[in-house]
Amino acid sequence: MTVTNAANLSFFMINFTYALAQPFRLTQPDFSILDLKSYYRGCRYAIETIKLLPQKPDPILFATILSQIVK
Repeated sequence: MTVTNAANLSFFMINFTYALAQPFRLTQPDFSILDLKSYYRGCRYAIETIKLLPQKPDPILFATILSQIVK
């Protein structure tokens, strides 16, 4: 039972990361899982940094800042 659950989780994670990477691969064919990890880690750090600001930016400015930082 445990081995089956681990195998199913492994297959799910492979399919999930493949689906997440697909939009990036349209413009960057060599986009890898490491790139995906870096992208989401950068998003996380940017969001946490923006939370520290005394005044929150509007959603449009927030999206622009996030896209510039993650690049």
